[in-house]
Amino acid sequence: MVVDYNMKVVVVLAALIMVVFTGPVPDEEVATDLEDGANIEYFLVETSEGVYEVEDLVHSEIDAATSETDLTYYFFSARNPSEGTAITSNTIRDLRNTRFSTSKETFFVVHGWKSNNLSSINVLIREAILPQHDVNVFIVDWSPIARKNYISAKYAVADVGKYLAEFVTSLVSTYRLNLSRVTFVGHSLGAHVSGNAGAALGGELSLIVGLDPAGPLFLRTDTRTRLDPTDAKFVQVIHTNAGLLGVNFDSGHSDYYPNGGSSQPGCILDVAGSCAHSRSYIYYAESISNGENKFIASQCKNYLRYKLGRCSANEASLMAGYTVDKKVQGSYYLETNSRSPFAKG
Repeated sequence: MVVDYNMKVVVVLAALIMVVFTGPVPDEEVATDLEDGANIEYFLVETSEGVYEVEDLVHSEIDAATSETDLTYYFFSARNPSEGTAITSNTIRDLRNTRFSTSKETFFVVHGWKSNNLSSINVLIREAILPQHDVNVFIVDWSPIARKNYISAKYAVADVGKYLAEFVTSLVSTYRLNLSRVTFVGHSLGAHVSGNAGAALGGELSLIVGLDPAGPLFLRTDTRTRLDPTDAKFVQVIHTNAGLLGVNFDSGHSDYYPNGGSSQPGCILDVAGSCAHSRSYIYYAESISNGENKFIASQCKNYLRYKLGRCSANEASLMAGYTVDKKVQGSYYLETNSRSPFAKG
C-alpha cells in the first residue's frame, strides 16, 4: 500500500499502533519475543520523501526461492576505484585480469533490503576505503532477492549467505585467499547475510562489521540465521535504529550504541526509521575516510548511565575505523553530531 503525503500522518499513526499493539498483554516468554522483533506484524517503509508503504509481515506471500546466479560481485581496487568488474561464481577466473591480489586485505560489502550495488552504502564505504588503502573490495549485489518483499528476503538470508561463502571458498581454492585477511561489512539484512556466510566458513573470517543488523523477524535466542559472535574471529556491531528496523540486543563481541542506538540526531520526523538505520554505514564510512577515527565510545551498562557519566573511564574504545578495536568486548555508548562530521572526539 502506497501512501501519499496527505494520508501520511494517519497511516504513520495506524502503522505504529499495529506494530506496538499486536495483541493482549503478553507473558514473560512472549514479551521477550516481542522485544526481539519476532512478532512484529507491520512496519513502515519510506519509499521516497513523504511517501510510505506499510510492509505486511503476516499476509504477504513468501517467495524465498534463490540461486547462486542471483549474486553478482563487483570488484574494485585502488587502481580501479570507480568502475567495478562484475564477477559471478562462474567467471571467478576473470579476476586474473584485474588488480585482485591475495597479498592484500579483502573487504566484502553486503547491502540490505531493497538495495543494490549502486546504493549509497556501497558507494560511501568504497569511496572511504580505496583512496587510502590498497585493498581488494567486493560489492556483493544480491538485489534480485533483496528487492522482494521483506519476509521473502528475510527467509532467503541463510541461502544468500551460503552462496557468498561458496564464492569465498572458490577464492580460497583458486587464488589461495587467506580468511584471516578477509572482512565482511554488512548493513541491515546484509549483516545477517554476512553472519550466515561467516558461519558457513567455520567462523574463520578475520572480522565482520554488522551495521544496524535488521530487526524484524529476528530472535535474540535464534542464532542460526542471524549475526552472532561465533560467525567470525571478531564481530563488531553498530546499532543506530535498535527496536525498529534494527535488532535491539547485543549481537557481537563488541556492540556500539551511538546516541543510545535507537534514534539519531538530525533525523527529523524519522517515523519509518530509515534515516537512523542508514546512519550506521554513514558513521562507518566517516570513521575511515577522515583518516583519524574520532568516534570515541565508553563501555557502560546502558545509555542512561552513560548520560549520567557513570561509565568506567578506563574502558574507552573507538567505534569502527579501518582498523577495528578488537581488544574490547561488551556494550559501548557515544554521542555524535547531528550532521557531518558526525564524530565528536
